[in-house]
Amino acid sequence: MFPGGNTGVARHIVKAFIPDAIPGPLTSENVCRTPINFSALDQTGRSARIRLSVTVVSVEHEGDPATAQRVRVVYAREGKLYSVSARSVIVAGGSWAAKHIVKNLPSPLQSAYAKFYRAPCLMANVFVRNWKFLYSAGLTSCRWFDGLGSSMTIRKTALMGDISREISPDSPIVLTVKILFTSPGRPIGEQVTRGRMELYSTSFREFERRIRAQFTEMFHPYGFDARRDIAGLILNRWGHAYLSAQPGFFFGSPDSPAPGETLRNHSFGRISFANSDLSGIMDHRASITEAQRAAQQALAHASS
Repeated sequence: MFPGGNTGVARHIVKAFIPDAIPGPLTSENVCRTPINFSALDQTGRSARIRLSVTVVSVEHEGDPATAQRVRVVYAREGKLYSVSARSVIVAGGSWAAKHIVKNLPSPLQSAYAKFYRAPCLMANVFVRNWKFLYSAGLTSCRWFDGLGSSMTIRKTALMGDISREISPDSPIVLTVKILFTSPGRPIGEQVTRGRMELYSTSFREFERRIRAQFTEMFHPYGFDARRDIAGLILNRWGHAYLSAQPGFFFGSPDSPAPGETLRNHSFGRISFANSDLSGIMDHRASITEAQRAAQQALAHASS
């Protein structure tokens, strides 16, 4: 709902860590709309620094994980490799990457990470010149069970500054369509892989054609005309959008504990694990809860 989506949450976090990275007062309007001072993010001498445009490729203890005093993090930036050393590290990336970059991961943690399946999602934002057709149908959102996608809603945004609080059927709006990729009856691992293949192999043109056809089928009786009413379309591909929990994920099974609990309760030496997928709840609240727990573990490691 923030301008820029979830970046509203990230901007508030950055403002708290590095206040002059987003100049001005601590208000949602200022934090969400003020251009970021990128030069303030990564300055020597600061207690908190954010390094952009890097990809971590390795997280490894400097010696035996049971006795090592430091962890080495190797990252790539502009075609070169760099490294930093720390007394403790939090690996907060998604499960699909974390299990590969942490070196010498013990078998129980490898087994836990093998039970995380992340499914893809396509979020389509359809810009329409007005929404008279929805008003005629008495709708602001809806679900369907056949064709492309499964739900659509008028996009809600936080109102900041001198913006009208009123909207009419004549107003231009954005309709958000959620498109998931499932293959009922197939094993969960095969479903999520097939879904990603379909997501990345389907062209923008084909998705646009199918969205226009879907809207025409559903809303033509209420006066919708795709050629006249659609002003634009933005597609956001999300390759690892949602954790798909299989039986035993949340509460474990007689043979093994819940994988999230394994990663929460068993730090690997001086490495702790976070990310919302540990809880199986894909939202910022779960992400922050997991981060807080991992930060407490990391502080304990750093002080030892």
